This record gives sequence, structure tokens and C-alpha cells, in this order.
Amino acid sequence: MKPQWFQVGVPLPIDEPLTYAAPVQGAAHLAPGMRVRVQVGRRRVVGIVTEILEVAPTGFEAKPILEVLDQEPVVPPDLLRLARFAAEYYLTPIGPVLKSMLPSRLEPWGDRRIQLTDRGAMALPRSESQRRVLERLREEGRIRLSALRDELQLTDLGPTLDGMVEAGWLRLLSADTRRGARYRTAVELGPGSLETLLERAGRSKPGRAVVEFLAQERRPATLDEVCLAVGCTKAVPNRLIKLGILRRFTEIARLDLEDHRIRPQTLPAGRRLTLRPDQAQALAAITPALQAREYRPFLLAGMTGSGKTEVYLRAAEATLQAGRSALLLVPEIALVPALAAAAGERFGENLAVLHSGLGPSERRQEWERVRAGAARIVIGARSALFAPVVDLGLIVVDEEQDSSYKQDTAPRYHGRDLALVRAAQASAVALLASATPSLESRLNVELGKLELLQLTHRAGQGRLPDGILVDLRHEVAARQPGDVVFSALLVEEIERSLAEGEQIILLRNRRGYAPTLLCRACGEDHRCESCGLPRTLHRREGALICHYCGSRRAVPIRCASCREEDTLEAIGAGTQRVEERFREMFPDVPVAVLDRDAVQRRGGVTHVLERFGRGEDRVLIGTQMVSKGHHFPDVGLAAVLSADSYLGFPDFRAVERTYNLLTQLAGRAGRGERPGRVVIQTYHPDHYAIRAALGHHDRAFADEELRFRRIFQYPPYSRLVLFLVRDANQQRGWQRIQDLARRAAAHPDATDIRILGPAAAPLERLKGQWRFQLLLRGPSGTRLRRVADDLRRDERSRDLVLDVDPLDLM
Repeated sequence: MKPQWFQVGVPLPIDEPLTYAAPVQGAAHLAPGMRVRVQVGRRRVVGIVTEILEVAPTGFEAKPILEVLDQEPVVPPDLLRLARFAAEYYLTPIGPVLKSMLPSRLEPWGDRRIQLTDRGAMALPRSESQRRVLERLREEGRIRLSALRDELQLTDLGPTLDGMVEAGWLRLLSADTRRGARYRTAVELGPGSLETLLERAGRSKPGRAVVEFLAQERRPATLDEVCLAVGCTKAVPNRLIKLGILRRFTEIARLDLEDHRIRPQTLPAGRRLTLRPDQAQALAAITPALQAREYRPFLLAGMTGSGKTEVYLRAAEATLQAGRSALLLVPEIALVPALAAAAGERFGENLAVLHSGLGPSERRQEWERVRAGAARIVIGARSALFAPVVDLGLIVVDEEQDSSYKQDTAPRYHGRDLALVRAAQASAVALLASATPSLESRLNVELGKLELLQLTHRAGQGRLPDGILVDLRHEVAARQPGDVVFSALLVEEIERSLAEGEQIILLRNRRGYAPTLLCRACGEDHRCESCGLPRTLHRREGALICHYCGSRRAVPIRCASCREEDTLEAIGAGTQRVEERFREMFPDVPVAVLDRDAVQRRGGVTHVLERFGRGEDRVLIGTQMVSKGHHFPDVGLAAVLSADSYLGFPDFRAVERTYNLLTQLAGRAGRGERPGRVVIQTYHPDHYAIRAALGHHDRAFADEELRFRRIFQYPPYSRLVLFLVRDANQQRGWQRIQDLARRAAAHPDATDIRILGPAAAPLERLKGQWRFQLLLRGPSGTRLRRVADDLRRDERSRDLVLDVDPLDLM
């Protein structure tokens, strides 16, 4: 065999893949995308083979790979290509990119053990490979698959073991019982025409019914499903298997939607929504591109409640009919249950749900189904972009403007942008959907990079809600520190909605009870020692919690600084305080809260949304999570308690985020038969973002904001790269960021790059480290990344953050 060398991406901050010599065992079947165990310094780590080299490396002697861990690639070629692009574009090592594509604690094939059963101990081998496997296991009893592979060196080991497991001779054991996927037995029709198979089934009515059922379904089915449909015992399909009429195999079991705490939606038999003309026109533009198997990027825009979801679910159906797969992405886990419930009835066994809220074993279970091609429709949040679907035909990015698609830890990729790249690489259709498209997508439509599909009406009888503005400058309650502002007009609207049997959504974009617990005597505000920021009071938990590092302490009885009693006052209001105040005003009204604390409880989001959807709770209070994508026809009133949360942020995107949040929240009201209202409380009633959201003037807002960005050359009219230096020593950190700025200014390619900073970050100290940032802005993304890459390679430190196309400048 010709010598080979292998490039391996390791999950360490190392710029390039490392080169290794072939392993002593298992080199013959080693391929890109497979995991291997390698030595890096004194550490043994698991990496992924990225490339096979035919030429020996020069200048050093490559160490051999210690162990091959997989029987087949766990990262398919299309995802390897995407990982290479992401590493190059976002200036990040490929190893961590590849690691982020796999479920956590994914068990290597070679770590599993194979055990001989009593039936296998008495079995007579049917092939030489089976004889050697049985002989080895009769000596050992059980053995690791990697050891068996290395000892026997069988080219057909995988199929041989599969057949022996199916026959009941062997049993596969997981090294960790929490890790293994659950399997089930399924059957499909054998070769031959239906008439031939029925003839071979004989006069047995149950047997013929099984054949006719599988022929009608035109797909494999589990043994349990067959027996339930036909009304027979398992003896009937087992007889057909022995006759060769059916073929038996094992497949990875599907997690029911109930396992995700999701109840599928069902429509009355024969009922299917009729598309409006604008929806039909949008679908008609997408379908030919799906059939042509070509890359076409679309922006599906339309007011809230215009039926964008129905359009892209129909597109997913067309993708499935064409024999291809679809990814349906949403920005937050809170939006997964509603979409999965709507898709469950349509796609059944073809649906998989992937997101970080699943337990490790559940996520691996779904991932294995997707990789095996058993699930062709995948729903999930940002990380579902890396689902190993077979023959990708469609990627939908719903709420494409949402900043949650941007990863805030390494690797710092943008899910929407990588979705476009993956679709282009797969010759698939990319469909970005939003009621408030990002300014980047709006400009790309103007430049011809995205094809606009516009929905112009609301679904059913719904119409956009009437806007009601409350100027908090004239509210007496607004001048009382720490109080929750329910203006007289808002209280009047709440009473009206409750009297008319409507539901209500209230937005307060801050979780907890109050952002600060202040001592009136000495000014102590209970700052986090590591972050230098006040801890948030969570009264229900009886704790002061830092929302940046997660540290907590019990709520004190007296001030720790001056030791005075009865001087501690909660300043400001979070969702818990809003709930408390609302219950005081309306004690008999059922209320629910949806915020990040609910997300962290298993099944919490689904439970809250299902109760509200059934009308068991009349009022839903929450952070921005309540504003996105939810469809509750009985909501007649949506209200923003303070619309100024983002406007004061030192970030050029603050205005766009404010407009998006207000518009999305307004869209939750009036989605049923009755018109809705939206109340916006603000100290800036004349701001163009607030006026545009109140009057539903989307085009006017976009024109004004794009004009501002163009004048000051902010994205989308320029590109950004952010450097963030973190250091426990304030003086040393400041010196490091100054050195970076000097080297950036002296770089030969920096002639048209503007250097902003260095400066202390708006959040200057977090988790015990001082933070300083430097922003590079320029017209050319390629030149900007080249400069940034050179600076990064000179500054080798784990405490240096490099963010290409940053969304968060805090």
C-alpha cells in the first residue's frame, strides 16, 4: 500500500490542521470526516481527518495516528467543505468548527462493544467472515469493535456484524448507556411485482394484508406499525420474512414529538389551507428552482401574520417530493415547538427536531436518524444548520434578521450567512423569511443578490393592529424610581381586553425582579466582584444573580457595607416585578412568564406556550422571546412597557433592533377574526423607529436607517472586524490593545481601512477580566480579513477575541 499522511483538525486554538502518519491499524478504510485519536504535545485528543496527503511533509517526522475511532465518516464531504469555508472566512481554526458540527459526547463506533448471545453461541456460520467473528467472540465473550476490526482486518466487517446482530447472534453494547441510539426493527417489501409477492404470500389473509399495506404506504414500516395497521401478531410478518417476501432491517428509532414536549397540530380530515394569490405566487417562484436543483436565494418578506410559514412548509413538501431534504431554521428554541407542531402532521416520520435544549442522548438519536436518511425534514435553531442531511434541497432561515443566528462564542459564525453558503455549495434553494428583514438583506435585494418574494396581506381576516402611543414623560408613575409603569391608558386597554375575553401579551425586555438592589443609606448596589456590574435581583429564587458570569449570592437582610436595616430597595423592573404588579392590579387573571429562566427549565417553553395557546393563561409577560413568531389568534392586545431599552445602547444597530422588536411584538395582536391593538410606552415618542413601528411604515423606516448607515459608512455599506482583548491585568490589557492598533495602522493593506479605537469596551469588566476593543472598518471584506488575520497570527493568546462581521459591540 502506498504511504499516506493525514491532516487532522483538532479542537484546539491551532490555526492549521496537523499532519500525521498512517495508524498502525485501520489505515485502509480511513477517510476524511472520520474521527481519530492523536497526540498533541503531551495530550491525547480526538480530531477529525480533513484531508489525505500522498506526499510526505517536509521539515519534520509526522507522528502516527494513535487510533481510528469511526467505521465511516461522521462529517460528510459537504459539511467538510462548509467547515473549511467557515474557518477561512471567520479566521478561526477548523478543529473547533468541526467539533461544533457534531452532537456532544457522540460515541465513536470503535468504543462500542459487541457481545455474543446464547443464540450466537450455538449458531453455524454462513461465511468465512462470520466464522472468524464467532471464533473470536467465543474466546472473549465481548470485545471493543475497534479491537475486533484491528485484529481480524475484514473488509466486510460492518455488513457482517449488522447481519449477525439482526439474526440475534450478537448484541451491540454502548460504552456509556446514556450514549447509544435506540433502534427498532422495520420491514420493507422484497424484490418483485406486487402480484408476485401476493401470490407467494398464499391464501393467508393477514399475510396478504401486510403486503398490500406496505405497497400502499410505499415505504418501510416498523413491525409494530405493520401489526397495528393490519391487526395481526408479529408471527405474520416473521413468516413473510422467512419466505423472502419481506426484508427485515434495524433502523434508529424516531423520537416522537411528545418526547420534545410538543403536541402535533391536527387539521380536520380533508382540510388544507388555501393559499392566497400572493402566497401562491411566492411558492410558484420557489418550486421551479427546487426542481431544477440549482442555487437560488430568496427573501420572503411580508407583514407579521401574512402566512410566510405556510409558504415555506409547502416548499419543504415540494423538496421532499423531489427526493431531497430540507432544513428549517428558527433563531430561538422558544420558536421550535410551534413550528414542529405544525410540521409534525405533514411530515410524520420524515421530521427530526434538533436543538441544544435536547438532552445529549435525544440529540444524538435525532442526529443519527438524519445522517441515515431516515429524516429528510429537520427543524431546529442555529446549530441545526450543521445537520448531516442527505441531498440538501432547501434551507429556510426564518426571522433572518434575528441576532441570535450569530454565535457569540468561538467559532463566531453567522447562521444566516453560512446557510446561504451551504445552499450554494449544495445547489439548493435558500429562503430567508422575515417581517422585518435585516438591512443587509434589503440591500442585497437592491443589488440583485436576493430575489424578493413579497406577501402583501395578512392571513384570514386578520389585519395589522391599531397603534396607541403613551408618552411616559407625562406619566406620574414613570417618575417613581423602581416602579413598574402601567400608564392609565394601558390599564384601560387591559381592562377592555379582559372584558372582551381577549388575551394579552406584555413585553418587558429584562428578566428577573429588578436590575439593581440599592441601599438608600450608603449607595451600595451589590456589584459582581468578577464583572463590576450590579447583580440582578431574582426575588422568586431569593438570589442576586450576575447575568454575565452566572455567580449568585443570597439576598441580604441588611446592607453588607453600612449594616443598616430596612434600607435596601429594588430599583427598576424585570419580568418578575411586572408579574407581581400585574397580579396586584388584576388578582383573578391567570398570568404566565416567558423568559430565559423558563427556557432553562426542561420543557418550560413548551409548557408555557401550550397553556397560553389553550387559553388557560390570559396574560403572557416576557422578554423579547414573546415577540417572535408566535401565533395566538385570541391575542387582542400587545404592549411594550418601555420601548427605549435598546435606543440608548452604544451600538449603531440599536435603532434597527428597537424597530424590529416593536414591529414583531405588534404583530402578535389581531391575528384572529377581531382587530388588535398595540400600546407602546416611551420617553422618545417622536423617534422615527417608534413612529414607523406604531404606524406600520416599514419602507419609511428602512429608507431612513439605510440613509444613516450610508452617510456614516456603517454596514451594510462597509465591513467590520472586531478585536477584543481580555486580561486580568488592566494595564497590560490596555497595552496589548494599543499594540494591536499600532500594528493595524502600519499594515500595508490598511490604506482604506478606518481604525476605531482602541477603547475600553462598553462592558469594561466581565468574569474577572478587563476588556478593551478595536474596530476595523473598510469597504473590502477580503482586505479587512487579510489585515485581521495577520494581526491575529502575531497576537497568539486565548484572551484575544476576533469577530468577523460582529453584531454585538458591547
